[in-house]
Amino acid sequence: MSKIYRKRLLLAVLALVAITLSSLKYKPRQDGSDNAGLLIPRGFSAVKLIEGIGKARHLIVTPKGLIYVRLAKTVNNQGTLVLEENNGKAIVKTGFGNYGGTGVRLYKDYLYVASNSEVFRYKVDANEQVIDPSAPETIVTGLVDKGTHETKSIVMDNLGNMYIPIGCPSNSCQIEDRKRGSLGQPGCPLLETAGGVWQFKPDRLEQTYKDGIRYATGLRNVVGVDWNQQTNQLYVMQHGRDQLDNLFPDMYNAKQNAETPAECMYALKKGDNAGWPFIYYDRLQHKKILAPEYGGDGKKEGSSTYIDPVVAFPAHMAPNDILFYTGNQFPARYKNGAFVAFHGSWNRAPEPQAGYYVIFQPFKNGKPAGNWEVFADGFSGSPEKTAAGRADHRPCGLAQGPDGSLYVTDDSKGAIYKISYNGKAINSKDKKAETISPKKNVVKAEVATNMKASYLVGATIYKNSCQACHMADGGGVQNLNAPLIKTDYVLGDKSRLINVLLKGMKGVDIGGESYSNVMPAHDFLSDKEIAAVLTYVRNSFGNKASAITLAEVTAARKTTKK
Repeated sequence: MSKIYRKRLLLAVLALVAITLSSLKYKPRQDGSDNAGLLIPRGFSAVKLIEGIGKARHLIVTPKGLIYVRLAKTVNNQGTLVLEENNGKAIVKTGFGNYGGTGVRLYKDYLYVASNSEVFRYKVDANEQVIDPSAPETIVTGLVDKGTHETKSIVMDNLGNMYIPIGCPSNSCQIEDRKRGSLGQPGCPLLETAGGVWQFKPDRLEQTYKDGIRYATGLRNVVGVDWNQQTNQLYVMQHGRDQLDNLFPDMYNAKQNAETPAECMYALKKGDNAGWPFIYYDRLQHKKILAPEYGGDGKKEGSSTYIDPVVAFPAHMAPNDILFYTGNQFPARYKNGAFVAFHGSWNRAPEPQAGYYVIFQPFKNGKPAGNWEVFADGFSGSPEKTAAGRADHRPCGLAQGPDGSLYVTDDSKGAIYKISYNGKAINSKDKKAETISPKKNVVKAEVATNMKASYLVGATIYKNSCQACHMADGGGVQNLNAPLIKTDYVLGDKSRLINVLLKGMKGVDIGGESYSNVMPAHDFLSDKEIAAVLTYVRNSFGNKASAITLAEVTAARKTTKK
């Protein structure tokens, strides 16, 4: 990329950012101190209550104002933190539960929390504080946890039922998960214990699958759940499928993978089937498309027996929570509408990454009405960080406070934001300035690379076969795909590294972090290609190590065939 082209690209990006900011009545200060650096509609304000508490997932704010936050991983042997808020700040008062997880709810004098395989409850007193943190009751046990799509969320209905979504430990139920060309398992037996929502009783101890009801199925991975009080119905947000182009390059290109498989909002009834893994919802064609693992080609439609989403969002943005707003603080147009926290994408490459924001979907008479809009943006830190997938903060959990404020967690730097309304009613003529257009949120950016000519072959292979998971900068993806930056796996024993490409690998721990996605075998690459790409990896992203030779790869492949 020439210096002149890079300069023009930078000017274009800055111009687009300026246009986006100028469309808002509210303009954040350049130092980011106003509204905690967030872009929010006019009349709203935001504060960062706390940061650095750990991987903060879902949270609740009790009627008396206590904040209970679940951590994905324990900090100081505590997986649930109790915070109190005062003068725009929150402090951690205590913590308990030596297990990480996501789900948390307050229901009938009990606090319910979920690990990745169990649901517990704790009795609370009149002040909504847990009475005996050392003595939880086990409500549900034995749920699937295989390290991928393992989180468990919690929601209650109005009739005394509890709903737990259980994600499938797979991308698309392939015989060999995430392996190029691998077909789907007939009937997808994983759906027997995962890939749906199960209903349990919140007051019955030691329940297992046999005690529950598979309320809905065909849902790849649901993290965001809430109960719509207007229609008395369960709503969920599904994480759509990945890697259409990487797995089936003869049928899909990178742009189709980046844009077509929607992130879906579903309104569920008992017995509903959303169709995963046999279909995905194409947000551009507005159709259920037969998955390539099950005979699809990107055009064939799936069975009409599968339900349609009520809203289809852009691909790969990872919706991690949904909240129906029932408060009275926000303007009337927000009442009974849905907020959704998008954790942000990692798998749109080589297209820019997207998301890292909270959106608002208007509802009318209990159903989605009108287009969704970005409500709170700026979590990533900059458009460039969004495009590169290197966000400073990643929205995860949502909660409504007793005064009607909206709380948002971040599981990257462990922050909690509070968004409140303190403005006057907005006139209809100002509505264009009230929201941020989602179309202006994705700022295209390119990461310039200055490599020696000898690395071009390896760089090309990396872009085509590795970048989708390990990212353009080799930094990997939080909790999913391992980084390639100065790790022992990359810089250490050559034969081990070669065998990772030849044989694949499922799950790895690096530097105290676990990465759950399957690394499929890349034995379809020639020995020369493997040598080239591994040499490139060992000498890129700040790495500096000796080359991998053709002879070394050939020897390793012969060993694997014995």
